[in-house]
Amino acid sequence: MYIDKLHSLTKEISTIQNKYNLNNHSLEIMIVTKQQSNKVVSELIDYKHNYFGENRVDELVAKKKLFPSARFAFIAPIQSRKLATIMDYSDEIHSISREKEIQIMSDSSWDGEYFIQVNIDNEPQKSGAEIEKIIELVDFAKKEYRIPNGLMCIRSLSKESNPSLSFEKMKELNETIKTIHPEYMSRLSMGMSNDYREAIIYGSTVVRIGSKIFGL
Repeated sequence: MYIDKLHSLTKEISTIQNKYNLNNHSLEIMIVTKQQSNKVVSELIDYKHNYFGENRVDELVAKKKLFPSARFAFIAPIQSRKLATIMDYSDEIHSISREKEIQIMSDSSWDGEYFIQVNIDNEPQKSGAEIEKIIELVDFAKKEYRIPNGLMCIRSLSKESNPSLSFEKMKELNETIKTIHPEYMSRLSMGMSNDYREAIIYGSTVVRIGSKIFGL
């Protein structure tokens, strides 16, 4: 039962925070409800969970219409022509990666939180801005729109990759932005069902969990 799995996950995260002295560290669980029914979302809301992630625009729109008081984040690569719709139905966007997207947001009245996605392991098939371009993109965002609330990444899943190294690079980049822009909120959306433990240790403030809750 996914409610039981969420309860167990919450306890495990608390244990990790205690072990690494992260008790004062803000951390939220975003449940990724891709292809999950409205009944599932309703039951999670009844359980007092109110934070969800969607990676398809049609599902985002349908669920936000049905559950307007819930908090929804869009977490997938963005087609520019769909960004206006995404803003209409998202409380947060975690996958901004281009100046063009920031410019579109600057022409809107959307006031949600947004994260710049970092291609932290420089994978050609992954979305996100290259790590070397992030400071420039943040500067552009501050000038043309407003500074992002944080950074997001999806690390490499290759056998050769080391999640700790990827998340350490994210942490260092995040701290650099905070040094340059003291008003930056420095949130970190990183860690999914297969690597949330390492992400928490390196300062994640949002873990995006799907299969850990809904898998067999």
